[in-house]
Amino acid sequence: MTLSADRNTPRSERGYVKTVPMAAALIYAGALVCRNAAGFAIKGSTALGLQAIGRANERVDNSAGSAGDLSIKVEEGVFRWANSASTDEITEVEVGKVCFIVDDEKVAKTSGSGTRSPAGIVIAIDTIGVYVLMGEDILAGYFEGRKMFVPLRVTTLVGTPVYRALSPYAGLVKKIRSVTEGVLTTGDATLTGKIDGVAITTGVITITQAGSAAGDKDSCDPTAANYVPAGGELSLTVGGTNATATVANCVFEIDRD
Repeated sequence: MTLSADRNTPRSERGYVKTVPMAAALIYAGALVCRNAAGFAIKGSTALGLQAIGRANERVDNSAGSAGDLSIKVEEGVFRWANSASTDEITEVEVGKVCFIVDDEKVAKTSGSGTRSPAGIVIAIDTIGVYVLMGEDILAGYFEGRKMFVPLRVTTLVGTPVYRALSPYAGLVKKIRSVTEGVLTTGDATLTGKIDGVAITTGVITITQAGSAAGDKDSCDPTAANYVPAGGELSLTVGGTNATATVANCVFEIDRD
């Protein structure tokens, strides 16, 4: 059944206020508040691994204490934050999209090449600022489906050849995996991951020769220098002392912007 007249549709105001244990920090009333990796409230900043939760309803100074000594009241809802400028300025095009945390009062259009955490969903903008829908459940759908995969086939694990692929996605390379199609002899093989020719920090896979067999699976977990732009080059450089031309099927796992 569809409408044939006006409808009185109820509205539910979010405005949910929660009390959150704080990190050892000072948070001002009106600040953009996040949880850190340990679950404690901290002010917004340019950093990864933060979970935006809303606006501080009070000023609390726990800078001289330990994590959990004090708590702060944080409200979910739509809040106006300062806009960024230049290529990070949020415009009408970004309405309905995710924006990112710059600090405890400002948001931006981009992740800053993989250096910023998401703030919430852009609801509207005006000449004063950006209105952002915020809450711990708001970005649940954003994190789901962000993981993308770029395969790369290494045809031989002998010598020092370089194998390349283009990433159709911008984001952080979080893991590189490999599976071999045969045995190794003489010594181990390595695969060094790079982005546009720059080595990824902790981005080296070591495939051990001892006990090697088809189907061996190895991986590494990049920690830095792992942001790839859309259209950026992902590469693997073979190394080590393996002497058998074994194939390795590899994949870059990317958390897309």
